[in-house]
Amino acid sequence: MTLTEGHFRHAALSAFTPLQSIASEGGAELVLARTKSGTLVIVKVLLDRAIPPEVASQLSRETSQSARLTHEAIVQMRAMVLEDEVAALVTEFVPGVSLQRLLRFAAARSVRLPDDAGWYVVERVLSALAFAHAQRDHAGLAAPILHRAVSPASVVVGWDGTTKLGDFGWQRLNGIIAPLGQVEVSDHATATVLMAPEQARGGAVTAKSDVFCAALLALRVATGRTPYARFRDTATGVLLAMSEGKVLPLTKTRPELPAAVREVFDRALAPDPDARTVTAQELADAVRAGFDMPRGKASIVKLLDRWREQLEKSMTPWERRASMHDGVVETTDLREGALALAIADDRPSSDALVTNDQPDEPWRKDAKDALPNAEAPLAPTDAAASLSRVGAAAESAMSIPLPAVRMTMPSIPVYGPHIGPPPVVAPKPFFTGKKAAFMVFVVFVGLVIGAIYLLQWLSGAH
Repeated sequence: MTLTEGHFRHAALSAFTPLQSIASEGGAELVLARTKSGTLVIVKVLLDRAIPPEVASQLSRETSQSARLTHEAIVQMRAMVLEDEVAALVTEFVPGVSLQRLLRFAAARSVRLPDDAGWYVVERVLSALAFAHAQRDHAGLAAPILHRAVSPASVVVGWDGTTKLGDFGWQRLNGIIAPLGQVEVSDHATATVLMAPEQARGGAVTAKSDVFCAALLALRVATGRTPYARFRDTATGVLLAMSEGKVLPLTKTRPELPAAVREVFDRALAPDPDARTVTAQELADAVRAGFDMPRGKASIVKLLDRWREQLEKSMTPWERRASMHDGVVETTDLREGALALAIADDRPSSDALVTNDQPDEPWRKDAKDALPNAEAPLAPTDAAASLSRVGAAAESAMSIPLPAVRMTMPSIPVYGPHIGPPPVVAPKPFFTGKKAAFMVFVVFVGLVIGAIYLLQWLSGAH
């Protein structure tokens, strides 16, 4: 830990007052801190030990590229602290929720984000990528800055609708510090990190790889389902599916979307990088033409306003509290767990459990054209609707359907004298069955004979 009694141990970080600390998957420690001017920032401690000169040089070179990314949809780097025994990134803090947590929360209710809200978030991510890919060097030549790991975990959605893409170059930084033993693999780590096919095969990462991953993110938002979910039985199966790009296109999963949007994103999901000719800028332009961005921002703000309390309750008690030090936070607008909610959730995803009631049946006649249940789109939620079941796990994820069973109770013999008041025996009715029929016949015959005698008597009286 880099904190001692509520303060940073290293003098190089003395300009920041720690407020809340949380260790994330990957070994880096994240600390929510305040600058001397009162600005909230995130201090990401990369190394807390002696740093060789060659490692320090690589870290400095990589982080200098990220400092050039000044787009409004990119998490801004504030400083790089690099001393003999500590290396830390200082970035802006966006009060909000990680897109990963938001999508998991929605999937747990068997719903997806409304289209206008979801595509607004996608447009912000694409705008950030387009800006990074358009960078040039001092000579004016193209020098795109790659993200290398675009996913919902790297996106934060602010409570005010501000959406930003962070963690640019984080994979490269991890690769630099890994030989020093700083990176620790979580027990929950699995091969579920989404990659472009060429990445999964160990090939070179290019801007086209970022485009593919951004299209996967759009597919995740548009359907509410995790891509490759139907291959999640084994980690090897997921990796093989990713290496081949076996993902269902929007044309099949969301055919009701605007044709221009479906067409351009399906091109972005081409498994062959050479056939993937679409750029992040073209994707962003298509989304802006197909959806109302101001309306989408208003929709996501309304949705987060209704979901915020339940989102905060969905965190573990440790995440809510973390190591927020008593007496350090001076304002009341910073809630417990503010840092944890804005970063990715390290716990295993349960998205694959949220499926339809019926299992896949490959022998059905229409199975060839049917969507796999694990990738069939969820129903959209309504940002203005009442959310009485917010945060509840999907019924299909928590129960196993059982066949109908007829329950019978056999007669149980009773031995010994009867206990309690004597049973009341109901009298047997007399007029039942043949007896009743005979009595009715006798009465009928008597009435007929009586009527005859009455007529004869009346006739003789005259």
